[in-house]
Formats: sequence, structure tokens, C-alpha cells
Amino acid sequence: MKKTTKTIAVIALVIVLGIVIILSTFTIVPSGYVGVKVTMGQISDEVMTSGTYLHIPFIQSITKVLTKQTDQVYPDSIWGESSEQTAVYMSNITVTYKLNPEMAAYVVKNVANYSEDLVNVTLVSSALKAAARTLETPLVTNRSYIESAAVDSLQSAVDNKYGANVVTILNVNINDMDFEESYQNAIAERQLAEQAYQKQAIENKTALEKAEADKQVAITNAEAKAEADKIEAEAQAEIVRIAAEAQAEANHKLAESLTEQLVQYQMIEAWDGKLPVVSGSQGTLMDISGLLSDTDE
Repeated sequence: MKKTTKTIAVIALVIVLGIVIILSTFTIVPSGYVGVKVTMGQISDEVMTSGTYLHIPFIQSITKVLTKQTDQVYPDSIWGESSEQTAVYMSNITVTYKLNPEMAAYVVKNVANYSEDLVNVTLVSSALKAAARTLETPLVTNRSYIESAAVDSLQSAVDNKYGANVVTILNVNINDMDFEESYQNAIAERQLAEQAYQKQAIENKTALEKAEADKQVAITNAEAKAEADKIEAEAQAEIVRIAAEAQAEANHKLAESLTEQLVQYQMIEAWDGKLPVVSGSQGTLMDISGLLSDTDE
């Protein structure tokens, strides 16, 4: 009885070991990962895409390498300076990056603890400091500028460390930023100045618009008066023209009606009965009216 029990136990153990060995000959590489085969410590250059692979148990293994978009958080504060040497403090930084699947074997060979240290805090800190130094103080305070500059700077850093086309930096998000107290006061003063400037600009614009409107009204009134004066002058000129034409017509008709006898008659009608005084030699004046009186007698 004891011998039978022992035999059954041995058979069960063999079956279990057989199952373990059979299962260990297969490795599944899931989606979003690639596989790198390791044989007795030697890393193959071949990269395996997602799928099921057979290998020699206990001699070969397949390392799974994540190639999905990865977010890595750096909670520590990083200190930097703007191009104008204004101190800036950045913390709770999230870097989004992606490993090139074709370079997975290279990374497994050359980067220890690559899952955590591929884009390490030293690279991130150095890149953020370099990015801050490229910007003037007003731009450092603007997240869109500093984060964009950080992406470019960090990409350059990982390219220098691992080579081009190994890691792609997709985004850098700086959750917390702080500045020197003196600069914070300067920012507050600048904001007040900008508000005052904007208010004055609005007032100036309103005044200019009113002045322009008044100018247009004045121009319109002047043009209307000039037009009225022109119309009046043209009317007066027309009246004078009509009067002149009437007078000329009358004179023409009068000239046609005059005869020599009529002219003499009008001269006689207009005479007052006095003869004119005539001048003689040596400046003497003679009145011939007396002669006419003597003759009449």
C-alpha cells in the first residue's frame, strides 16, 4: 500500500514538472510590448512583435519591453534660471515619452533598469534648466513657452545619450511653478500697469472716436452750407443774367425806335431855355443870353 502511494506521488510530480517545462517553453508577448530573446545571458538583436513564441526552457528567456506611450512623474523640485537670471522653481513634472520598438534590444543591452531610468531625473532636470535659460523672464512664467522649450531640450538630451530615433519625447507638463518673491511683486506691479494702460487705451480710443464723429459732422455741415451757398450764388447770378438780358433787349428796342427828329424833339423838351455860357479869348467868359433878349425886342 505504501509503495503504491509513493509511486502515485512520483508520477504526479513528474506530470507537474512536465507541465511546468512545457509551459516554460512558451512566452506570450502582449500588445503594446515587444520581446527580446536572451540565451544564457546573451541578448539577441532580434525584436519580437506581439504574439506567442517557443524557446528552450531554463536556457532561453524572452524579455518583454513596453513600447506604449509612457507617463513618468518627477515629484522633486527643479531649480533653474531665465536668461535674465530670474530664479524659477518647477516641481511635479510629468514627462510623456515612447520607446521606438525597433530599438528595444539596444535599450535592454545598454540601459540598466530601463523601465524606470530610460528618461531619468538627471536628464529631465538638466533639460529643464537648459530650457529656462533660453527664455526671457516673461516667457519663463508662461507654461506654453517653458513646456515647449523643455520638450525640445529633453529630446536633444536623450538623443545625445542614446542616439537619434531611440526615445521620442511627446510632452512635458510642469504642474507647479514658483518664482522669486521680488519677481512675483514685479509681476503684480506689471499687471496693475497693464490694467491702467488698457483703461487709458480704451479712454483714448473713445475720445478719438468721438473726435472723428464730431469731425465728420462738421465736414457734413460745411459741405451742406457750401452747397447751399453755391445754389444761392447760382440763383443770384441767374437773376442778374435775366435782368441784363432784359435791359439789353429794351435798349435794343429803344435804339431801333429813335429817329433824328425824335432826338431833336427830346432835346428841345429837355432844354430849360438858358443858353450856355461860352469862353472867349484870354480866359474871358461870355453870356449870350442878353443878346438873345436884345434881338427879341
